[in-house]
Amino acid sequence: MKRHGRMVKWIILVGTLLSTVFFLNLTPLESDDEYYKIDRGLFYLKEVFETVSRSYVDHVDPETLSRSAINGMLKEFDPYTVFFEDPGSHQMRMITRGKYGGVGMEIGVQNSRITVIAPMENTPAWRAGIRAGDEVVSIEGKSTEGFSLDETSQKLRGKVGSKVSLKIRRPGIPDPIPYDLIREEILLKDVSYAAFILPEVAYIRLAGFSDKAGDELREALRDLQSQQHISGVILDLRDNPGGLLTSAVEVANVFLPPGQLVVSTRGTHESENKFYTKRRPLLATEPLVVLVNEASASASEIVAGAIQDLDRGVLIGADTFGKGLVQKVFPIDRVSQTYLKITTAKYYIPSGRSIQKEDYKSNSRMFTDHSDSSEYNPAINFYTQNGRIVHGGGGVNPDIQVASDTLDGYLEAITARGFLFRFAVEYLTRHPESKGANHLMVDENIMAEFENFVVKEKLEVPMDGEEELRRFLSIAEDKKYDQDVRDLVTVSLQKLAYRKTRQFSDHRAQIRQLLEAEFAEKLTGSTARIRTLLNYDGQVKQALKVLENQPKYEQILAVDR
Repeated sequence: MKRHGRMVKWIILVGTLLSTVFFLNLTPLESDDEYYKIDRGLFYLKEVFETVSRSYVDHVDPETLSRSAINGMLKEFDPYTVFFEDPGSHQMRMITRGKYGGVGMEIGVQNSRITVIAPMENTPAWRAGIRAGDEVVSIEGKSTEGFSLDETSQKLRGKVGSKVSLKIRRPGIPDPIPYDLIREEILLKDVSYAAFILPEVAYIRLAGFSDKAGDELREALRDLQSQQHISGVILDLRDNPGGLLTSAVEVANVFLPPGQLVVSTRGTHESENKFYTKRRPLLATEPLVVLVNEASASASEIVAGAIQDLDRGVLIGADTFGKGLVQKVFPIDRVSQTYLKITTAKYYIPSGRSIQKEDYKSNSRMFTDHSDSSEYNPAINFYTQNGRIVHGGGGVNPDIQVASDTLDGYLEAITARGFLFRFAVEYLTRHPESKGANHLMVDENIMAEFENFVVKEKLEVPMDGEEELRRFLSIAEDKKYDQDVRDLVTVSLQKLAYRKTRQFSDHRAQIRQLLEAEFAEKLTGSTARIRTLLNYDGQVKQALKVLENQPKYEQILAVDR
């Protein structure tokens, strides 16, 4: 009887879920045929569920079966449409109050893998060296293959002070990297750094878009204005995964006049909603550069796209992530606190283009309406306020493309394995007189010490192509290829072995920069690391060049004089 009661409960829940998906807050369906298809689908689902539960050779847990059915259905959609439980409404509190217990990293799905979009600054993940592009392959020993974003997030979050173990796969490093992280209360601070990078040139790094983002940005800029006049601004949205749509509008409003359209949303079953600026801008005309990269997503893309479409500033960096889908959370069962988060609309920036990549549709047969396929066509022209041609097709394309600074396999290994961190700690322990300094110059003596440290650690980083050559040599020996062929491969491997002995020397300049930043953080805090690395940042250097050349700035924006 108890089992029957549970089965009835989950049949009702599945039915409620489907009713929510198809009927809650939606416009009427187009034809009677659509209603028939829904009724038939509900009938099939109910019959299959009951038949399997009652007739399968082994006992089947109805709750597990229903979850499998729900998750299987939702996997046909985008990765942001999920069914989840949230006992205690932890996720709801995180959204509304801006804090939670976790490790502090934003994740997404790329190539069907759970991927780190960006670690949040000064969190356990950030301090451990986890970085954008890392793949989360397991959590607490369980593979993340097939996990949804919400499933992964729930496993990463938990009670403050508790431990979570995970393994990360990083490009250029052959074996997964294990991490044991202690969860902390993660406060979603939006403005992570604000300072004058040059006289009268303000640099602001915006790390997120919680409900405080607009006010935090205004406060940071007012504080800078109290120090000196601002004649130019660099707004850094790189590695910013986004957040609230309303906060994106408020951030854009810092630079745009009231009454300006920033973004609109619309979907098949949701009418168009338009979002306008309402307040007086803090900086209405000062030259503005916005920095973006591959990990700038969602609300970051709304701000960057609106600034570009309205010719308010110049975008510099790399093409953005391309996340332009709007989600709403529907309660399914308030008693057990189960919810459905479903994509209901897309973002459209002022020129009319969508920022969403089409790839979320590519592997599904669920979609029958392809009338909007033109919005993904990069050949279609859209126009900014000044008449410049821009394109959709996924993400926002900067006005000036500057590749992101990246670390190759050798530098990744040094960073990921904690060599920089451990060496800096050990060095400052041996030289306590250095701890009172604000800055430590990394001279040749320190570089020599660090090289010895790396040698003692017996760091082994395969070079590109090395593994393939070893496999080929093994095949050549097994198949008894000509000795000349085998000798050529052997010589190539010997040359690579020699190049490996030169890896430290080849990366000397970048290693010095990374060490300088590591010492800066140990001596005066995380903002010192940011300030140090900005000195070597290629995209920031390009931004300064643009701001220093007003005619070039106006030419990029097609300003009509």
